[in-house]
Amino acid sequence: MKHRKIIRLLVIPAALFVILLTVLVMCRRSAICGETYSDRANYAKTLGYSISADSETVQNIVIPAVFGSVYENYNALQKQCGFDLSLYKGEDAVQYTYIITDYTDDSGNTLDSIRMNLIVVSGRIVGAFFVSFLFYQ
Repeated sequence: MKHRKIIRLLVIPAALFVILLTVLVMCRRSAICGETYSDRANYAKTLGYSISADSETVQNIVIPAVFGSVYENYNALQKQCGFDLSLYKGEDAVQYTYIITDYTDDSGNTLDSIRMNLIVVSGRIVGAFFVSFLFYQ
């Protein structure tokens, strides 16, 4: 009888710990799939845009292990969009850049200077931002 009580005292907290750990891991891994071009194009589509496969550029990056003030501010913007790069500090990532093919201005003119950048870690989109190509010139 005493053994059952001891087992309950050990098993219940262990089970709760496993459940908590699983939830934490699942929350971190709940990012949008971005492993393939098709995944990334589908993500763009959910935002109301189309991307050009021919325009894809790929850059390997590392998310800083320590965020300075600039990266903290950048991550604050990412958080407003549902991402949090602080979960991936120090990790290798891939940045994919695409031309948005159907971005229009307030007058309805299609602009070909808008780029979508996706940050992907282990096949999951963990960050995204748009920028005008004119910014790079």
